[in-house]
Amino acid sequence: MNAAQAYYCPTALSPEDPDPVLIHNPSDARGVLIIADHAGNAVPAAMNQLGLEGDDLVRHIAWDPGAALVATELATRLRATAVLSQYSRLIVDPNRSLGDPASMPNVSDGITIPANADLSDQERLRRAKLFYWPYHVAVSHEMARLCAADKGPLLVSVHSFTPDFGEEERSWQIGVMSAADRRLGDSVIAGLRKCGDYNIGDNQPYSGIEYGYTLKVHAGAQGLANVQIEIRQDLLTDRAGVMQWVGVLETVLTPLIDDLRLRSIMHH
Repeated sequence: MNAAQAYYCPTALSPEDPDPVLIHNPSDARGVLIIADHAGNAVPAAMNQLGLEGDDLVRHIAWDPGAALVATELATRLRATAVLSQYSRLIVDPNRSLGDPASMPNVSDGITIPANADLSDQERLRRAKLFYWPYHVAVSHEMARLCAADKGPLLVSVHSFTPDFGEEERSWQIGVMSAADRRLGDSVIAGLRKCGDYNIGDNQPYSGIEYGYTLKVHAGAQGLANVQIEIRQDLLTDRAGVMQWVGVLETVLTPLIDDLRLRSIMHH
């Protein structure tokens, strides 16, 4: 038995385990879809916390704290649908390709993940089937539904980032990530500047050119405007902080949803 098999769970989830995907406001047809790749930190009971101890599963290595509440509250304010991944990205990261070694990391921010050691091809396929593909199918389905109902929908991905990483102190309050299609990213940055004196990271703390797999697959390849929004986690520690940022994002995104320039198909 290899190390990963010690934390092996059955081919199907138990009734006590949460669904892989949560769809909030599933019938809304507003021309924007909110997604949260790292909304949850759930681990199936049979996987024994991935062999981790203490509070590792509530740290940023396991999920994006605050992102789920921002995504659902923002979707409610905008009368839009939100799709949330509920399992920890340490099992499999839906915002990376399955061929990326970091999609099932052996180590994250210096923490060894025992359940991810020496993973077999069978286990990788099993994780993809249970946790990865249900999320991507749900995002694809909701985007297709919105495309059929209206002009090209906007795709907004909500994340949060740790205030420091290694020796790097991150002063940005909010980061706006975009790749070749900067229409929505530039519009969000302009809107944030009108809302207040925020320290905004343009493709910081992460670059949308290098990262942002989900946006590239579900929006970029279709020529749909998209953006990944990153909020610093220490600003989301309570409901008041979350709702402050939800209000800011509502103000910024509301006029953009009906902007025909952003709703048009544009391939790069």
